[in-house]
Amino acid sequence: MDETGLTGKQKITLLSAWGLIKQDLDLHGRNIMLLIFREHPHFIPYFDFSADPNNTSLSENRALQAHSLNLIMALGALIEYGLKTPKMFECTLAKLVKNHKTRRVTSQDVKMFGEVILMYFAQVLGRQSASSLPTAFNRLIEQIAEAFEAAQFT
Repeated sequence: MDETGLTGKQKITLLSAWGLIKQDLDLHGRNIMLLIFREHPHFIPYFDFSADPNNTSLSENRALQAHSLNLIMALGALIEYGLKTPKMFECTLAKLVKNHKTRRVTSQDVKMFGEVILMYFAQVLGRQSASSLPTAFNRLIEQIAEAFEAAQFT
């Protein structure tokens, strides 16, 4: 285990799953956001969809799609680059926390998002995912949540 808080096996598991997910970031990002809103509708008001005011359907809203791409690309940066280079992990995580601190995102929010993302990965990857994916992904989410928790006290 290094500064990322993940073991070598956990990193390999996450990199393998990410290799499948990253093939269609637009689709997966949008589907994850829609699933988050279905599972936790109280998050909808946290987001500003006014950049596409003429589109009332969340699934077609370009502002939602833009944010969903940001979400999935940030997750991808943590996995694909951060797990290989711990300093990159630290810097990416710090930027993620800084960008969300003004929105008062909590570690609990991060955990809820993580649960939904893991549920989505399990649905999409099915038998292609390793049995160790839940443990590895939950460890990653714990690391992200810890960073958000630490930022609340600074």
